[in-house]
Amino acid sequence: MWITSDNQIISTPIGITINGIQHPQTIFYLWNKGELASVGIKYYYPATCPDGHRVTGAYTEEIDGEVYERFTTEPIPQQPIKENV
Repeated sequence: MWITSDNQIISTPIGITINGIQHPQTIFYLWNKGELASVGIKYYYPATCPDGHRVTGAYTEEIDGEVYERFTTEPIPQQPIKENV
């Protein structure tokens, strides 16, 4: 996955226009990380929420020119089991 400088998520390679220049979908296969970054595209890694937790917040973090989505989570409270008497 990739993310553009205007926060558009791209899950599959597509032709894309950036600053009036049309780029073919092949840039996602042929260009390296630096070349993509030069036109405002970075690799993007979405977060997942662990089972039994719920998301309480989300943010992104850039590490070495790649963007990682992060969640803050909390456990989902367990409901007490009601017994039929």
